[in-house]
Amino acid sequence: MRIYIYVLALAIIYPMALSAQITGLSGWDICIDPGHSQTENMGIYGYSEAEKNLRVGLRLREMLLNETDIDTVYITRTDDQQDVGLSQRSIYANGVGATWFHSIHSNAGASTSNSTLLLWGEYYNGNEKVPNGGKAMSDIMILLLTTGMRTTTSGSIGDCSFYTWSTWCEESGGPYLSVNRNTTMPSELSEGGFHTNPTQNQLNMNDDWKRLEARTFFWSILDFHGIERPLVRIVTGIVTNFENGLPINGAEIIVNDSLYETDTYESLFYKYSTDPEQLRNGFYYFENIAGDTIDIIAYAEGYDIDTIRVALVDDFFTFHDIGLVSNELPYVKSTFPADGDTSFSVLDGIGIEFSRPMNQASVETTLVIVPDIEAELSWTEDDSRLLIFSDSLKFLTQYTITISGMSVDNFGHLLDGNNDGTGGDDYTFSFRTGTDTDPPYLQKSYPAYNQREIELQPIISLTYNEELNPTTVTEDIFKLERVANESYVNLDLAHYVVNRQSVVNLFPHESLFDNERYITQISAGLKDLLGNTVASSLSYPFTTGTDDIEITLIDNFEGGVDNWWDPTVSGSTVGEGPATSRAANNEITNLLSTSVMLTL
Repeated sequence: MRIYIYVLALAIIYPMALSAQITGLSGWDICIDPGHSQTENMGIYGYSEAEKNLRVGLRLREMLLNETDIDTVYITRTDDQQDVGLSQRSIYANGVGATWFHSIHSNAGASTSNSTLLLWGEYYNGNEKVPNGGKAMSDIMILLLTTGMRTTTSGSIGDCSFYTWSTWCEESGGPYLSVNRNTTMPSELSEGGFHTNPTQNQLNMNDDWKRLEARTFFWSILDFHGIERPLVRIVTGIVTNFENGLPINGAEIIVNDSLYETDTYESLFYKYSTDPEQLRNGFYYFENIAGDTIDIIAYAEGYDIDTIRVALVDDFFTFHDIGLVSNELPYVKSTFPADGDTSFSVLDGIGIEFSRPMNQASVETTLVIVPDIEAELSWTEDDSRLLIFSDSLKFLTQYTITISGMSVDNFGHLLDGNNDGTGGDDYTFSFRTGTDTDPPYLQKSYPAYNQREIELQPIISLTYNEELNPTTVTEDIFKLERVANESYVNLDLAHYVVNRQSVVNLFPHESLFDNERYITQISAGLKDLLGNTVASSLSYPFTTGTDDIEITLIDNFEGGVDNWWDPTVSGSTVGEGPATSRAANNEITNLLSTSVMLTL
């Protein structure tokens, strides 16, 4: 009896709002249960499930009282100090004779997990708890909650069907959850995402994010009662750095005459971290926005201002994420060779690394190399790294490369050549070529040294650090010895150049013997393009296993590929991609079979 009185002391009955706008809930009431108490179930960054649940419940209570003609809204706790036990929640709801019961929660699990879930009362036989209604409400609520949280869902599920790892329902008959089992009215429990998910936990800290979650419950109640949802004028989203996707703290968003500033360390995150750079959510939220089409103006220090025209959604949140572009000027972070290098190899590629992705044409059309060379230009790292390849660099020659200050990044910012904060100045670096006196060396081999259990039809592959002189890549240099009888295996040899490196492949004419030792032999005499010669021989022993290849010949393609249809020609083909096609590749791919490959 003492517990029952204590719970009544915690609960507050809120009378019907005097200025209700939505009719249809008169004669109906609800008990809202913010799950857990105080700071229970701590989130990944120090914001607890219990704190979040309470404020979602309070916001839902406000909406129901201020915007509808509902009779009464009960709530099982109203602050972070109250400690309400699990059974007390059901006792209270039953004691006040509530018409409905909704328990608010969030989930926990791996930091990469984030989804919603609605659990309604279910008996072990699969039937819904009596009185019915929780399932129908859950089916409505799960769709709105998931769409509002902008995540995935585990669905609307009966609690006995969900908790299959427990024998409780089998032994007791169900329902599984105390708040479903012990309440005498229709009920359900919501899981609004995972407080152990980094993104979700940082969003949970924002008060308006909790208001967003509450709004999905509010609309669910209206939909359940068949009440037309009033015109919605809510604009919300996440402001991020366009280039790296990180949410931006302190971004200012203007809609009509209203201003919203995203959370900052000073305004919120100091409560949960001592690192000013650790936490960020970039969340903004506007309610009661006038107009059907609006302009959203977004700005943050260090970023270009952005204005976006958005058409408002009538019956749900108008989600619009904003990617702001940093106004930091691009500059050259590093070069290869470094400025002043006096021994750059004429065989190496020249690299220029920019601080930001660059407009390729603006760099390439203004690039000056003195003395002039024929060069091939290539971009990597999302256009932030320029590679210059040339076969016309000369030994012992001074070169100067100039990148014009009129070069721009992909967002139109001028190059800051001297990195002083002002764009428009050139960047210049110089280097001197040396001489290459190093012979080529073997970087990688298959089979590796002393490798075992090698298949009986191996393709022996030898990768060198640079391009070899093709006239030195001969069968006199590369051989395969069978140790058992000191004989040489008949081979075909192929030489490829990949990324300015030589790859030599050896193809045995016949399958090797199983469980025998072989040696890949490489004699001295290989040369690079500059004439540097390998002076010593190499031996790479390996041992075969028993694995062989069984070949079922469909087509040896000796007659070409005309008898193979394009995949899209057949009326029965399904699932082909838009770029699917048939073509012959006449380059050598595997000498164990054929020199023609069908490419799809």
